[in-house]
Parts: sequence; C-alpha cells; structure tokens
Amino acid sequence: MKFYLKIIGLILGLSLSFIGFNFINQKKEVSAENEILKCETKIPIGETINATSDLLNDVYIEMKNIYDIVPDQIRTAKEMIKAAQECSLGNCQPVCVDISCYSSSLGDENNLCDPPYEPKCVEKECKGKICPDLEFINNLINSHFEAIDDSFKKINDLYIENIEKINKGLEQSREEFNNCSNIKTAETIRCQDIFDANYEFSAEKIKECENFCGENKKTDEMNSACLECLCISPTNYFCCY
Repeated sequence: MKFYLKIIGLILGLSLSFIGFNFINQKKEVSAENEILKCETKIPIGETINATSDLLNDVYIEMKNIYDIVPDQIRTAKEMIKAAQECSLGNCQPVCVDISCYSSSLGDENNLCDPPYEPKCVEKECKGKICPDLEFINNLINSHFEAIDDSFKKINDLYIENIEKINKGLEQSREEFNNCSNIKTAETIRCQDIFDANYEFSAEKIKECENFCGENKKTDEMNSACLECLCISPTNYFCCY
C-alpha cells in the first residue's frame, strides 16, 4: 500500500509542478517581438515524467503477471485438497504377514527364524496407493508461488532502483523553474519547441550535437537522434533568456 501511495504522490507532484510552471510562463512578458533568447539551462521535467511512466509500466507488467497466476494457484490448491481427500488406508492391504517361527530342530529347514523362537514378519506386496500421486500438483503450487514471489521482488527492486532518480529529477525541475521565474526577461519553453520559437541553444550544445543535427532550424526537420541529443526528452523544458 505504501508503494502505491508513493506512486500516486509522484503523479500528483508532477501534475502540480506542471500547473505551477505553466502559470509562471503565462506571467512572462517578452521584451521584444523578435527577440532571440538563448536556452542554456535544462529543466528535466520530461525525463522525470518518462521515468515515472516507465516505472508504472514495469510495475503494471508484474502486477498483471501476479493477477494472471493467482487463479491458477487457487485452482491447483483446490486440486491438491481434492486429491488429499481421496487418501485411504483401505487402498492398500496390510504390508506384512506374521509367520510363526520354530527352531530348526522342529522343522525350520528354511531358516526363517533368526534368531530362533522369534516371530518373523514377511513383507506382502501392497495393492494400490494410499494416496494419489501429489508430486506433480505440489510442484505446480511451488512453481506458482515462486512466480508470484518473484514478481513482488521485481516490483520492490524497480521502486528502489528508480525512486531516487525520479525524486531528484522532480526536485531539480522545481528548483530550475523557480530560478527561471526570478529572471525578469527569462522564459521557460519545451525543448522541442525552441527552434520553432526562433530561440537558440547554447553554442556548446549546438557543437555537441552538430553531427546529429546539421543545419536544421525547425523541429519538424530534426531526426530523432538530433532531438535526443539536444533535449534527451522532447518534453524537457529549458530556461531561455
């Protein structure tokens, strides 16, 4: 339950952040109609959303796996109970017969008595089984249990591996949006819209990605490699001023 509350908290946090960030943008005034702004500070809100989405998707896969296995586990358990109810001592005859023993002097020519004068129990073949064969059903139950347990462990590992990264990205996004809002001429803009708004990335960023982007100046001209290099996530924001 705590896990799901934390996930819901992340989603609410991301939603509230977006509402706040958009409100800040609406208050910004552009100082000149054709002013070209430089976009240098990345705000990783898009990466954080993607990481949260990936986490939820991976958790969903494991939860669906559990959901699909549980009915089989219940059905197999019922089969085990039914088979156990069919167990009966009447399915097997007594497994030994008492043979009176006599000393060799009294006719024990086959040396049945060892030592002499003690009764000897001779095995008699059992006809039928006391219980049906439960090994196969038991193996199925164990297999289902291990699969369910494995999915729960994966969910726990997914949370541990990703939650710190998500929280860090969310906190950094809040901080950078707040910093940008304190710059009078600054504006936040979604990464994939920077060229369309006639804004520019830093010279360092352009040089870093020139092998992927060439001379492209519009978003619809960019290939995915260029967009990934510039933005990492197209829905990341930048602070431009």
